[in-house]
Amino acid sequence: MSELPPRPRPPRSASFRPRTFFFGLMAGLAACAGLGRLESRSDYHAGFTRFFNVISPEGQYFPTVEEMRAIVRARCRPDQVLVVVGGNSIFNGVGQPADKLWTVELQRQLGDGFAVVNLAFRGAMCTDGGAVVAESLRRKYPHQIYVANAAPFTVPVPYGIEPYRYLIWEARTRGLLEHSPARAALFAWYFQHEMLWGDRVELAAREGLDRVLRFRDLWNWVGYNYIFTIQNPLTPGLKAGLRPRRDYLDVEPDYEDTPLEDRLAHANNAVEMEITRSFSGHFYAKDAAGTWRPVPLLQAEFERIARGAFPDDLKARTLIMLSRNSSYYIRQLTPDELRREDAAYRDGAAEWRKLGYASAEYGRDFDPSDFGDRAHLTATGGRKLAAIVAQQVQELSRRLGYPAAPAPPP
Repeated sequence: MSELPPRPRPPRSASFRPRTFFFGLMAGLAACAGLGRLESRSDYHAGFTRFFNVISPEGQYFPTVEEMRAIVRARCRPDQVLVVVGGNSIFNGVGQPADKLWTVELQRQLGDGFAVVNLAFRGAMCTDGGAVVAESLRRKYPHQIYVANAAPFTVPVPYGIEPYRYLIWEARTRGLLEHSPARAALFAWYFQHEMLWGDRVELAAREGLDRVLRFRDLWNWVGYNYIFTIQNPLTPGLKAGLRPRRDYLDVEPDYEDTPLEDRLAHANNAVEMEITRSFSGHFYAKDAAGTWRPVPLLQAEFERIARGAFPDDLKARTLIMLSRNSSYYIRQLTPDELRREDAAYRDGAAEWRKLGYASAEYGRDFDPSDFGDRAHLTATGGRKLAAIVAQQVQELSRRLGYPAAPAPPP
């Protein structure tokens, strides 16, 4: 039997060479990774005041840890005490235009010996965003204070909440966080009980790749400076959606432009009062003598989580401010409910201090005009908050033995 003739080999394309293609691919990836790493170390947020909605996850813009670290480095000199502000929309300054922002007033009251950087996000916890960045800069800025807000006995989970959880994973993967056995145990519990194995694999792969390739840092630099391509409700049209994020200004509406009578949600008063009561009602019950006491199980859970929320050596320079609701709603509480409310804030701050943190409250004596709604402050309320926080920061700075700062201008 005769053998079949050999099949002729197809001619090799002159325009495609596998080795050249893969070499070009790897070179391109290396160049992009290097560019992302390089640009993430420089601050490209000129005139930064805060992460307003278009340059936050609300607008599909996810600031990276390195990006935020660069913002801090550009604004804090080695001889200054760094004050990083974290927390939620109240500390972000919703309802306060950039020139009336409470952290701008805080900077004025503290003076040149301090550098205040607002890294709060809407809906974030005290362990999100600013907390991660402050910890990652603990060696470069040993004289630092982290300030954030919270509600009494709200559990401060160290693994954060969505959509800001990516920041703690990013810092953790890149080795920017301090080792803390108590926090590591909380992470282990979260991995075991809250994450499916597939989610754990995806997380490890995504963060591992980003650590090497820096694609998030590169994309944010491109999206902020040149072109943005992710659709979002804040920039719905094609032209607006493609504009680089640097073209958008911080144009937060001013609560003070709305008369006080119109700020009070009369139609939603019942809902707002239910929320106000829940700040203490969920955590407190009366004992046999009729005195309001924290629910033991909830208090124990708070202590367990808060004990590991921050590394031990950072607790003393962490200031947790407990945010009161508007006095318009507080004044509608019954005398008994008000006793419970006051107990929750008094005991809540004491719990933080017992665990090694600094803590205080604000808002008890504020006027209804100091609030733009149930929780957020107007510019006048922000100035009052700044005065309280400035006093707390100065006292904490002295207690920590930081260099004496020059007196702020009158």
